[in-house]
Amino acid sequence: MGTTPHPDSPAESRPDLALRRRFFSVPTLIGYAVAIGVLAFTASRVFNIDWSETWDLVKSTNPWWYLLALVLYYLSFWFRGWRWNLIVKTAQLDQEPGVKMPSIMTSSSIILMGWFANSVAFLRLGDAYRSYAFSKESGTRFSAVLGTVLGERVQDMFAVLVLLLVASVGLIFAETADAPAWVIVTALLLVGALFALLITMRLFGRQLSTRLPERLQSSYENFHTGALASFHSRHIPAQLALGTIGWALETARLFFVAEGMGIEVGIAVALFAALASAMLTTIPTPGGFGFVEGGLTGVLILLGLTDTDAFALAIVDRSISWISIIVIGGLLFVLWQLFRGPGVGAAKFPDENAEVSA
Repeated sequence: MGTTPHPDSPAESRPDLALRRRFFSVPTLIGYAVAIGVLAFTASRVFNIDWSETWDLVKSTNPWWYLLALVLYYLSFWFRGWRWNLIVKTAQLDQEPGVKMPSIMTSSSIILMGWFANSVAFLRLGDAYRSYAFSKESGTRFSAVLGTVLGERVQDMFAVLVLLLVASVGLIFAETADAPAWVIVTALLLVGALFALLITMRLFGRQLSTRLPERLQSSYENFHTGALASFHSRHIPAQLALGTIGWALETARLFFVAEGMGIEVGIAVALFAALASAMLTTIPTPGGFGFVEGGLTGVLILLGLTDTDAFALAIVDRSISWISIIVIGGLLFVLWQLFRGPGVGAAKFPDENAEVSA
């Protein structure tokens, strides 16, 4: 028999309800308005786009290449789900009493719903939602699972930085174009900030937690444990390999979309542009809308495409990486709420105030 979540547990705050309220909240609507303004400005004032040719390119997309890009993109979620399960096991959250680890497919579905939430709501609520959904499904502690998401983010940004450098070398040897330095510098700064955060948590986190309100101390302890215990030298290579496969499949998505549109891009260009696009999604408009389209177009232009080809490619690619997430992820979210709603699938919620080992 499961236990009742502790009132101070973040799981009790129901991020799924908060997500529903934010779909049409004022900040979300403002985010869409800002995004539309940014996209309209860049498309009309920054780029020299032939709108008739753009529409012709979009309409001419080969549906079979497009379908292949779509399938490969959604296959990446399976590898991300596998990696997340491995990260949770590395943090030994599966060893807690009453915990039942979800299948890889279930974890992948939860990640997809989290991406859906990030695609429609303001300020990336999806990370909190997927931690909540995983904690309900498995019986693990919400704040500890949220810590594993931070660990996942650190690994992702490290992999992105390395792959950007690999793509830059590829661009040099292919003599296609020079890699935009601002993308690499941004990735380097993000990696540095994340590692600085982990080091600060490692050195001072326990002491700083004592300054928090008492009801938040146990939640921070669980978050601290989930984040730092996610890194174990024996498991890091497998986690990085799975993450790299995920990024390779995202690169394949952009490459095959371009192939289907008759736009010639090399692997190095596709890799660099796909990773730059993924970085831009961290901008806190819904799904990075407005900034990703403009930023991806700009990167593709710098990598040798014409303004019209770059914009058309960005629009069709985003129909997979954003619009399809809203449609497919939204359908999954609705079905999940109907069939696996509150109380369904949760083995046990351990008390957030229970002791957690370092």
